[in-house]
Amino acid sequence: MIHILFVHQSAEMYGSDKVLLSLIEGLDKQFFNPIVILPRDGPLLVALQKLNVTIYVIPLVIISRVTYSIKGMVCLPLEIYRSMRALNLALKGVKVDIVHSNTVAVLSGALWAKWGKIPHIWHVHEMIVHPNLVRRLFPLLLKTLANRVVCNSTATQQLLLNFQPNLAVKSIVIKNCLERIEPMDQKAVFTLRNQLNIGASDVLVALVGRINRWKGQGLLVDAASILWEKGIRNIHYLIVGSPPDGREHFKNNLLAKVSVSPAKAKITVMDFREDIYNIWDASDIAVVPSTEPEPFGMVALEAMAAGKPVIAAAHGGIKEIIVDGETGLYFAPSSAEDLANKVEDLSKQPYKREQMGSKGMERLKSFFNHENYVLEFSRFYEKVLSNTL
Repeated sequence: MIHILFVHQSAEMYGSDKVLLSLIEGLDKQFFNPIVILPRDGPLLVALQKLNVTIYVIPLVIISRVTYSIKGMVCLPLEIYRSMRALNLALKGVKVDIVHSNTVAVLSGALWAKWGKIPHIWHVHEMIVHPNLVRRLFPLLLKTLANRVVCNSTATQQLLLNFQPNLAVKSIVIKNCLERIEPMDQKAVFTLRNQLNIGASDVLVALVGRINRWKGQGLLVDAASILWEKGIRNIHYLIVGSPPDGREHFKNNLLAKVSVSPAKAKITVMDFREDIYNIWDASDIAVVPSTEPEPFGMVALEAMAAGKPVIAAAHGGIKEIIVDGETGLYFAPSSAEDLANKVEDLSKQPYKREQMGSKGMERLKSFFNHENYVLEFSRFYEKVLSNTL
C-alpha cells in the first residue's frame, strides 16, 4: 500500500480542484491510500468525503501576491511554523510515502516533505508570466524542494525550463483528463434558456471560470459590444464564476463594464455553480478568452464533453487541447475584434457548431481519457518510490 499525502491550496471546484478530485477518485484503493490536506471547508471537501478518504483541514502556507509585501514577508516565518506544527500534530503516527503538492502556490507540503525526508512531487497547474520576480522564483523553488515535477501541459513545462533548464531531468508532462458521468438534464437546460430569455434561433455563448484579471471576462464584454454595434442581436453571453476571496473588486469591475456596454441586455453574470454541465448543455458556444496563457484549460474539456465548440485565445496549454478549425477556433490573444469575428462566424453556422462539438467529444475520449490519466499517475508514483525515474 502506497500512502500519498495530497496537499491542496483550496476547497473550491475550479480547474485544479477538479483535477485533484478526479485523480483521487480513480486511484485503486487496494494499492493507494490517499490522505488529503485542505486549508478550509468547501465543495471539494464535501466531494472528497463522499469518497471516504482521510481529510484534514489545517492552516497552510499559500503563496500569493500578499506574500511578497513587507507585511507578508514579516508574517511568513510564523505562518510556516504554525503550518508545520499543525501538520505534525495531524499526521502524528500516520505513514506517508509520498507528498503530492497540488499547485505551486501551496508551500506547506514541500517544506514538510523536505523536513521529513519524504519524496515530494510538485504538480504544476500554473503558468506564471508576471511579475518577473515570481516567474523566476517558482522554478527555483521547484528545483530546490521537489524530487519530481508534474506539469499539466507541455506549455507549462516549457515555461519552467526557460528559467531552470535542469528541471528537465525531473519533470514530466501528464495532461489533465475529464470523464463526464452526468447525463444531460433536458428540463434543466430548457429552464435555464427560458430564464435567460433565449429563443430557439438565438445563440448562447458561455464563459465559465474564476473572475480575475486575466480570464478575459472583460474581453468578452468588449466583443459583445462590437457585435451589438454591428447589428447582431441574437447572441446572448453568459459569464459564470466568482472572484477569489478578498478580490471582489474583480467582479465589481466586470459588472461596471457590463453596465455601460450597449449589449448589456444580452449579458448575464452568474456566481459559480456546481451544476456546470447544465450551463454547457444549454450553451451553443464555449469561449476561453484568457488574456494570459492558460496552463491547460479544464473548461475546454468540460465544453467538449458537452459537445460544444470552443473559441479560445491562441496561447498557452489550451493549444494542446483545441484543434483549430476542427474542434473549435482560435483568435488572436487580447483581440476583442478577432474574438467577435470568431463568435459571429460560429453563431451563423449551426451545422458547423454541431460538427465541431462532435469532433471535440471524440478528441476528449481519445486524448484526455480519465482511465489512462489515473494509470499514468499510478505508474509514476511507483517509479518515484523505486527511484527508477
